[in-house]
Amino acid sequence: MKRGVVMLVAAVGIAACQGSVTQPPAHAAPSPISKPPPTLAQAIAKAADLGPAGAGITVSLDFGLKPAVTEPALVDGALTAIDAAGLSATWHAPSSLIAADGPAPAAAAFLRIRIETYRTPAGSTFYAALDSPTLPAAVAAVATDVSGLDNYRRARSYAIRSGGLTPTDVLTYYNLKPLRDAGFDGAGQTILFPEIDDLPNLNDLEKFATEFGLPPFAPILTVKRNTDWGNPMKAEGETVLDLEIAHSIAPAARLVVYMAAGDFGHSDRAFDQLVTDHLGSIISESLGSCEPDTPSGARNVYASIQDRAVAQRMSHFVASGDNGAFTCGLDQPAAASFPSTLPTVTSVGGTSLFESEQGVYFKEYAWSSPIDQSGGGGGFSTFYSEPDYQKNETSPDAKGMRQLPDIAADGDPETGFHIVFGGHDGQVGGTSAATPLWAATIALINQDMKKQGLREVGFANPALYWMGDNLPKFSPKPFHDVTSGNNLGYIAAPGWDFATGWGSMDGVGLDVAWARYLKGIGG
Repeated sequence: MKRGVVMLVAAVGIAACQGSVTQPPAHAAPSPISKPPPTLAQAIAKAADLGPAGAGITVSLDFGLKPAVTEPALVDGALTAIDAAGLSATWHAPSSLIAADGPAPAAAAFLRIRIETYRTPAGSTFYAALDSPTLPAAVAAVATDVSGLDNYRRARSYAIRSGGLTPTDVLTYYNLKPLRDAGFDGAGQTILFPEIDDLPNLNDLEKFATEFGLPPFAPILTVKRNTDWGNPMKAEGETVLDLEIAHSIAPAARLVVYMAAGDFGHSDRAFDQLVTDHLGSIISESLGSCEPDTPSGARNVYASIQDRAVAQRMSHFVASGDNGAFTCGLDQPAAASFPSTLPTVTSVGGTSLFESEQGVYFKEYAWSSPIDQSGGGGGFSTFYSEPDYQKNETSPDAKGMRQLPDIAADGDPETGFHIVFGGHDGQVGGTSAATPLWAATIALINQDMKKQGLREVGFANPALYWMGDNLPKFSPKPFHDVTSGNNLGYIAAPGWDFATGWGSMDGVGLDVAWARYLKGIGG
């Protein structure tokens, strides 16, 4: 997640952030959904009991805080009690859990439980608690429950098949297929990409296009370089990810990449040229930095360029980051990512996407993974005041500042996208995957708006918040409202929230709502 000083928010595990890439599985056709693993009780019944878990086994516990807990002193009391028990406890406001790690005997004594170790017939081992835990008074005062009492791996990627979402999956799950079936493929649209990792050749892109029956990239792709913009880092997969996802949704749209070095000076130059050239009206940006650590000069320069983009009616989607509510790190206060904090861009958060038994869209959760400390970025700005379009979504937590994200889409690497990088098929995620998905969706909508004699989308937020404020009056609704999960600090809820904004897109609903907005039809 770097941009010299600026960071690559893209959660491509290949690139730099908290996402992950699975390689191979080197087949284009997704494998069937695997059967559920045995339950814990079933596993214990078949395993050999090795006795009480010893001091060499580390147990990782999460104490879930009560929603009403806002007093740090109360949390400090719980942290002190946990540390005194021989466990190492950490909590950073506004996280909703206390994390505690330590030897199994200490955890067992603290919670008044037995923790046993087991060996499965296959030879793997796991530990599990055999009793219901009792929270000590200091912890019970702030927490309602505890997780992490076993490390048996019941988790599986049944949300999405092995190999990641294919282009067909994405079009189906987000109800974009009817737009494509109606002839909207991005023709006449151009999507612009500020990038800082190189694209040495088109081999990966063309392999991806061939696998999924898409048009070749060569006729629609332009890569711009300039010695004044410095040299990008070696190819790490971010640019490939952006282009392949965008091409999946809008295969006829032109794609223009502006390559620059990762420092503020060089990248701002390239961004300035991108806006000056104005070769297209849609920007997809997967770059960002810890907002409190971004120099004011760099922020102001960038913001002034972006003001020009808004004046030119350019739609600018920016990834919100992949460290959840803690863009600057869990050892730092909660913070958001710049430039997604700018009120003049559209900040894109991340979700975990689940399919039904019938293989269609089922639901989404806010993306968070406490194990690797990843999740969709969200929170509020330290520097930028709340814009007018957010007045109806004002949260006391934001203290009158710009809130984000604005919208979201699949970002969890565990439910991520199928891409090709380095000649291999892989599965990736991150808000840098959700961002080009939204940008390419807008290419389809722009195409339809022009067909209807309406203007293009331009700066998207006023329309998005108008739709959100009038959501009950739309059918189909323009968003999938994500109401479950969290982003390591904020909980998803009905309507707009700090974890997923308004939620992900329903392509048909979004298209209809946009036409209604541009025609001036009230909610």
